[in-house]
Formats: sequence, C-alpha cells, structure tokens
Amino acid sequence: MTMSQQRCHFHCTDGLDVVFDLRGRTVAEENIRPVCASVAAELIQGCAAPVDWSAWIVDVHDAYGQHVLTFGFDEIANEVGVLPALAA
Repeated sequence: MTMSQQRCHFHCTDGLDVVFDLRGRTVAEENIRPVCASVAAELIQGCAAPVDWSAWIVDVHDAYGQHVLTFGFDEIANEVGVLPALAA
C-alpha cells in the first residue's frame, strides 16, 4: 500500500521572527514529524549567534496554505540531539 504524499512548507517562527520555507517539500504523512525535527535542527545548528529557541515552532502548511500541524522546537529537540534553549 502506497502512502499518500503531499507538498508541505515548514515555516519556523517564535512569533516575532520568521523563517519561511518557500520551496516546500513533498513528504508522506508519516514523515512530517521527522522532517520538522530536521528543519529545526538545521536552523539551530546554522545560527552563529546564541538564541533562545524555547519559543520557536515549526508550523507546517500544505500546498494550499492550509495549516497541517505545529511542533515546538522543544518537542522535537531530543529526536535530533540538539538543545532548543540557549542563553541569549
């Protein structure tokens, strides 16, 4: 049985700053959470300055702009072995 795939955009925000995923990626429903973890890890590890990531979320939207789900960086940090909150 083939799992359905959809185009999703993985935007990151803390309510003030936003990192938009303009390209998106095609993922199967069961892979959305691991992709969220990967997106959060890439942002955390790619930031040169210390940042408090505790308020950040990955906000997932489908190709039509409809909200799919949201994960907090702190929820998924253990999956990728990064610390979500660093002293600012």
